[in-house]
Amino acid sequence: MRVRSLRWLTLLACAAVAFGALGYTVAQAQAVEKIPDAELPAGVKDAGEFAAQWDGAADHPGKKLFDSACSACHSLGADYKVGPGFAGLFDRVSKGPAHEGKAVQQRLLEFIKTVEPGGADKYSADPYFKAAQEANGGPGVQMSARGGLAAAVTDRQILDLIDYILRFRGVDFVEADYLKQVELGRELVSGSRGFEYGAPSCTGCHTAGAQTGLRGANLAGNIADTYVLARRLGKDEKRNYADGLFEMLSGAGAPAAHYYYKDVEGGGPLTEAELLAVTTFFEQQAREVGTERDSNYLPIFALLAAALLILLLEPSVLNVLFVKEEHEYVDGPYAEEHHGGHEHKADEKPAEQPKAETSAEASAKADEKTEEKKDD
Repeated sequence: MRVRSLRWLTLLACAAVAFGALGYTVAQAQAVEKIPDAELPAGVKDAGEFAAQWDGAADHPGKKLFDSACSACHSLGADYKVGPGFAGLFDRVSKGPAHEGKAVQQRLLEFIKTVEPGGADKYSADPYFKAAQEANGGPGVQMSARGGLAAAVTDRQILDLIDYILRFRGVDFVEADYLKQVELGRELVSGSRGFEYGAPSCTGCHTAGAQTGLRGANLAGNIADTYVLARRLGKDEKRNYADGLFEMLSGAGAPAAHYYYKDVEGGGPLTEAELLAVTTFFEQQAREVGTERDSNYLPIFALLAAALLILLLEPSVLNVLFVKEEHEYVDGPYAEEHHGGHEHKADEKPAEQPKAETSAEASAKADEKTEEKKDD
């Protein structure tokens, strides 16, 4: 009876999982940045035959393989997931015990290709990786699957993966630093702390969000959606789209009233630190008042909420919407409810219906009646 409703529920659940995976992938991609060449060890920049075939323009050829085979257990940062993070991996290997004069990339390639579960005889011959195995539970199941690397890809693809791991790093979110930026931005917006070059506070004209402490003179609108607008105008994600805020305050399309924020006589532009703090404050405001419309997670939450709502309403509402039941009434103790009070008794036999006459029989009867009239 509920086959269709369960199908719809399954479909929505699958859609929610798909969007969730997409949102997670996007979030993971946004949390990774390329290490500047100036910060890379010489052995990464000049990898020779072990270098990736990458010109720096398109996506790194090792990224897709990392996302599919490694990211479930390892991060590009320092945090430990199922396995250790890869931050500073080149330095850790090169500064550890050497192994047969081989380059770091070659040692990583050999380890990925040969690691397998087992006992003491399965430890890596490379002293660095043997020590890593001992510190992380031995050569057991941790790297036994290797994401299908050894069986499904070539040495060149694994070397591309290794180069990606060595050239990119995770962007670690430090909540304490973020909250400091939010508080500094709040002070600047509210006017409790002045801008360095004397620009007026935002609440001199605007109200920022719904908090009583940020209600301004109401000479202009509420600016709780500033972060969304800054993201649309800006491009510098690493500085939280502070360049977008600069365009709003000092750019060519800025309102005339923003004259005070321009670098002109009588004006006071915001410093880079002030722009970052104010943008971060408005990012938090966007979360608090629900105006962060560009969030990657909003469609995910919407789908999850819809799936949960359907689960709670099932079967009463969902059956009404999606299920058409064909009722078959069967005679029994409650037959009168279905037949308007006309019930059949169990021992009664239905009356026999008269058989239909054939044309010959009807003709014969007509002839008999004609003869009877003649006799009369």
